[in-house]
Amino acid sequence: MNETEVLLHWAYVAIMLVSGIVFYLLSKNPKGVPYYKYTIHIFIVTWSALAYTALALNQGTIEVGGQQVHFARYVDWVITTPLLLLSLALTGKLVTRKEGWMIGTMMGTQAIMILTGLVADLSVDETKQYFWYTVGCIALVVVFYIFWSPLYAIAKTQGENITRVYRASAIFLTIQWLLYPVVWLIGDTGLKLLGPFTTTVLFLIIPIVSKAGFGFFNLFKLRELPAEDKPAPKPPHPYEPINKFRPA
Repeated sequence: MNETEVLLHWAYVAIMLVSGIVFYLLSKNPKGVPYYKYTIHIFIVTWSALAYTALALNQGTIEVGGQQVHFARYVDWVITTPLLLLSLALTGKLVTRKEGWMIGTMMGTQAIMILTGLVADLSVDETKQYFWYTVGCIALVVVFYIFWSPLYAIAKTQGENITRVYRASAIFLTIQWLLYPVVWLIGDTGLKLLGPFTTTVLFLIIPIVSKAGFGFFNLFKLRELPAEDKPAPKPPHPYEPINKFRPA
């Protein structure tokens, strides 16, 4: 990477870390939003910052067939994108105890999508490359189906306010995640209609919006919900003296 790209990656790292600090400060006054929602988003931006630190230090790329593969992006995405789906699912299940197959299936399918993208990026043969790219796109369609059908149905059982927050959050992620395969296809990873620098810049902007941006969007939407639409606060756990667990 040239000096400009390195600086852009450091700027990305700074934005993610600052976002994590802000999420933490917001958690000090959660306004009825469960603490685990803040924890998820803090972890997302922190892990993303670490992965992109590797890129800024020129440690997150390898050369395959004469082309640079930014594998650290996939190290980031395979962890953070399933967690974004978890956050979305927990929005749709904010006050219900309904369980089901959707969350685990959705997160696992998302991981398949990311890893097939990595295999596509590592493929020298063009036919194999687009085979794995297609598999990843099919996995993305499955993810969209789950959060727009069964999970959306669960959100609708919790009232119009939660439904509205879930729907807005789902639209946000849908738009952002459609951009990833499009940029991959037209960028230097695929058809090469965009140069390496432009592809790099887009793969910095899109994750900022889809990770930090989604975190702020989702949390503030939930914080604005009326108190009656938020989960009832759990009673504090009784204090247990540590010597209770020590042998006499």
